[in-house]
Amino acid sequence: MTDCAWRSSIVAVLSLAVCAGARGSENERPSREAAATLVVFNTRDPDSRALADYYAERRYIPYEQVIGLDCPTEEEITRDQYTDTIETPLKKLFERKEWWEVRKGFEDQTEVTGSRIRYVALMRGMPLKIKTTIAPSAPDQPSPPRPNGGDPIGGHDEASVDSELSVLGAFRQDRFGIVNNPYYRRFAPILDSAVTSGLLLVCRLDAPSADTVRRMIDDSLEAERRGLFGWAYIDRRSIPESGYKEGDEWLRSAAGECWNEGIPVILDNVPPIFPAGFPVTDAALYYGWYEWGLSGGIATSEKPFRQGAVAVHIQSFSARTLRDPKAHWVAPLLTRGAAASMGNVYEPYLDLTSHLDIFNERLLKGFTLAESAYMSIKVLSWMSVVVGDPLYRPFAAAQRGAWRQEPPEDAGPWIELQKELRKGARSGLAQILYLSKMARESRSGLNYEALGMLQSFYEEPREALESLEAAGAIYKNPAETFRTIVERLRILQSIGDKTAALKLIERTLQRTQPPDRAKLLEDIRNEIAPPPPPPSATPKKPGSP
Repeated sequence: MTDCAWRSSIVAVLSLAVCAGARGSENERPSREAAATLVVFNTRDPDSRALADYYAERRYIPYEQVIGLDCPTEEEITRDQYTDTIETPLKKLFERKEWWEVRKGFEDQTEVTGSRIRYVALMRGMPLKIKTTIAPSAPDQPSPPRPNGGDPIGGHDEASVDSELSVLGAFRQDRFGIVNNPYYRRFAPILDSAVTSGLLLVCRLDAPSADTVRRMIDDSLEAERRGLFGWAYIDRRSIPESGYKEGDEWLRSAAGECWNEGIPVILDNVPPIFPAGFPVTDAALYYGWYEWGLSGGIATSEKPFRQGAVAVHIQSFSARTLRDPKAHWVAPLLTRGAAASMGNVYEPYLDLTSHLDIFNERLLKGFTLAESAYMSIKVLSWMSVVVGDPLYRPFAAAQRGAWRQEPPEDAGPWIELQKELRKGARSGLAQILYLSKMARESRSGLNYEALGMLQSFYEEPREALESLEAAGAIYKNPAETFRTIVERLRILQSIGDKTAALKLIERTLQRTQPPDRAKLLEDIRNEIAPPPPPPSATPKKPGSP
């Protein structure tokens, strides 16, 4: 790329900084994280520029760190387009601005030893993924070796733009190919982590519409100020086979950590996802797998998410596009009200996706969205994308036990429940005892449902059935009452009490139900007692009328 072309690719930087300079002096002093954040937008997309300005203003990010690049507007670009319009201009900018501290290492290899920029927010309009340069093999031939020594993951050089940019400071000779993530499983803020000097935590503020992106930004800030409260919906598959078991273990561990941190969990252990008709309400967290696109209870519930919710569904192509509100998982989850999500642009292999147990634990401990995500991913220069405000800390206030503003009016019961659960953290028996006393005294549907799900988690099914029945009798919201019925049915199925399950279904169907709920009950009934096959027609004998 010529120097002239490079200068034109970032010409918007100066104009934006000059236009915003007067207003920048009125901003509050940026946080440590905001001062270390670079915002990147696409100069060819007017919405991208406007969103960058909006985000920088809301987060008090210095305006000289809001950068415009002249790059394609398509989501998928070639490797050459990535190099010419994104990678090279940013490298030169980092060097010119002296954001990197560099030194010559072994065999004159350049090494980044420090960086003023640790977070990068890519705005809607920036390309999403880099297509492969490797031609497919003939069906009976192995994949051709990858250039520069080959690829240990089967000859792939496709990647997400975000994951590729995370290693911008690596100065690799091969320029692409998976890199072990030095931040994986760390437990220190990125600004205090000297061993990862060249790593950038790259997220994107992206969605099918600019309005959704603005809402994501606003919701994240509001949840930080006032707290994020609600259920964690965790959707396991309970598949024991090797290759799938690992994902199920992540979700089981995430459920346990949520309980320890005082977040009640609605855990589904059957192979299908939360079914259509299952009421999802007040979701602060959602983790699940493994359907091709948004479906089931998340899709049929009217308003599933609390403000600031984080929602992730494990699926190979969950972020294949972020522009279609109905395609795959990430875009629909954001469109339906989540503030942050994660996904993959191409096939990543399960172990090289985000380990949701690690992600969830770090998020609950108060780390930023970007830190939590990158601590949970084994490799970089690969397929993952993190969608949301990189600086978002949904649970930092809960860790401190104080919020910058009064929590929402309906948060009181959630806060009291959280306090009670935390009293017995790391001990299921203690949590059950504390919560049992609280439920009896409060006569709250929320507390009884949480108690029932906690008892189920710790394998006390009979006690769980009693608690859930009490919750259903107290709840005033028909959706919440119906949910406790489905939860009871799943427990009855798990202990093999088909008779009680069928009676509960019949009693429930005697009351008028919305079509999707009635169908759900009928589907469960057919699982428990499959109807006989229709009689087959008796074949006629030759010559008979």
